[in-house]
Amino acid sequence: MNNQQYIFRKIHKEEFYKLRKLFPDNDAMWEKFTKKRLQQFNEQDIDIYVIEHNDKFIGEISINYSSHDLESETIPGVRVYLEAFRLEKEYQRQGLGQQLIEYAINDLENQGYQEFTIGVEEDNDIAKHIYFKYGFTEAIDKGHGNEYDPCDYTLYMKKKWNIVSDTMFFYCKIEKNK
Repeated sequence: MNNQQYIFRKIHKEEFYKLRKLFPDNDAMWEKFTKKRLQQFNEQDIDIYVIEHNDKFIGEISINYSSHDLESETIPGVRVYLEAFRLEKEYQRQGLGQQLIEYAINDLENQGYQEFTIGVEEDNDIAKHIYFKYGFTEAIDKGHGNEYDPCDYTLYMKKKWNIVSDTMFFYCKIEKNK
């Protein structure tokens, strides 16, 4: 795998239609989904990060800045919800999906976000393995998907590790126990 062939970036609203190949449902559902997503773009409620290869999008992950299904999904300015993580089958098992998650989280951390949530079905062991690897280990809620993905899921959270505050907490806890 030559990483120089792949571009990781955030897309503009006008590029949304290039994601069609990644969407698993029929044209009618795609049109409905597109209308919803474009409205969210207009309201600055989402961003979408992609992997681009040979001028086409081969992977995506959407970032929601406000809660939709569960109140615990987001906290304005602190926590965002990651969803619609998709990667074309031929590009799976090459580490590209993990690189996309890492790219998006790094960008969001640079914007000041400290907590990240993602929903995963309990029987999706592959996704859980990836998410746990990236620190999504704290189950904080349970939910049921929407018409685009009507599955029960667990909402997992990852927190940015803050070396100063976490070290101070650890130090204070040791001092208290003496």
